[in-house]
Amino acid sequence: MSEVQLTLLCLGLFVIVIMLIHNWVQLRKHNKSKKKSKEAKKIEITDENDPLFNQATPIFEREKTFHDFNYEGNSSEHLIRENLPDGIYREIETVASITTKKIQEGTKNLFIEELCNISNVSIYVRDGNEIWMTGKALDEVIKFNQILIVLLLTSRKTNRTDDEIKKFTSLVENVKVAVDGSLLWLANQDITEESNNLKKFKNEVDQSLFLKVIPKSDSSFQSGALLDFFENPKIKINKVGIHELENSTSETNNICELLSLSGKKLDINPETFLQGILFKMDVPNTKNITYSFNEMIKLIDLCKQKLNGILVDADSNELDDDQISAIYLSLKTIEDKMIKKKVMPGSDSAKKLFS
Repeated sequence: MSEVQLTLLCLGLFVIVIMLIHNWVQLRKHNKSKKKSKEAKKIEITDENDPLFNQATPIFEREKTFHDFNYEGNSSEHLIRENLPDGIYREIETVASITTKKIQEGTKNLFIEELCNISNVSIYVRDGNEIWMTGKALDEVIKFNQILIVLLLTSRKTNRTDDEIKKFTSLVENVKVAVDGSLLWLANQDITEESNNLKKFKNEVDQSLFLKVIPKSDSSFQSGALLDFFENPKIKINKVGIHELENSTSETNNICELLSLSGKKLDINPETFLQGILFKMDVPNTKNITYSFNEMIKLIDLCKQKLNGILVDADSNELDDDQISAIYLSLKTIEDKMIKKKVMPGSDSAKKLFS
């Protein structure tokens, strides 16, 4: 082989090696790009987006829905939503918000007298970010540009009639026109439907529990044992003279009242002649219902032991453990319904609804 041929062969081999190296580099770049593309599209599987447990909207669609839901198109609406005064409970009330174009002076255009002729109506006003004024404060010379008109949908004493609802909505509209304002319903705009829904809920959970301890053999409890039982530090006397079992989880809510069999308050002294003790629980107004029931049963067991008594229901039928367990389950159902409705047992909203 001549020197020229050898040179050409070496040059050819060199070119082939260069091409192989170039192709190898390009292949690596392509593989890396493909891997990154796959990783970019990969979504981490969590409890929220696992298709085995969640067949709702895909994760990216949910994010869009979330942002749409939280979008506040009106800054004054957002301001009022975030700054409602204490004592308004949107779970059980309808709330009409009116924002005026100009500052208002005096209450002439609020139709206060007409609105207050409807039971459980409240009116609030304020100027900008000032403190909300209501009640007697409205009698003062005031300036305002925000109005809240609030109606309790139902209560123990009140079921809304169609006439009341029409009158209320008409007066709200009259206020809006009189002050030249814009109206926004912050809660329960369909008053008739929401009132009926709340009424159904109220009827399901508005229960009182009556349990009695009566003497096992004698006609009345022995006075000495009676005095000893009422020395229990958990039994307090409230402002109106009624004995109550205090609730260790709440300073403002008792668990039950201790009354005579006729439902009257007790007068415990050495001369007391008592034929039985009535334990009464106002269920929806009691915090931690099932816990409170267990505490009530503990006190009843102590009462039975100290006074030689037996536990009976409102019809004087003796109760066994199975029947007590059945009562517990019924109370648990009520407690769960109230929590689901966001009207917590014993809360201020519950007290307003079940007053």
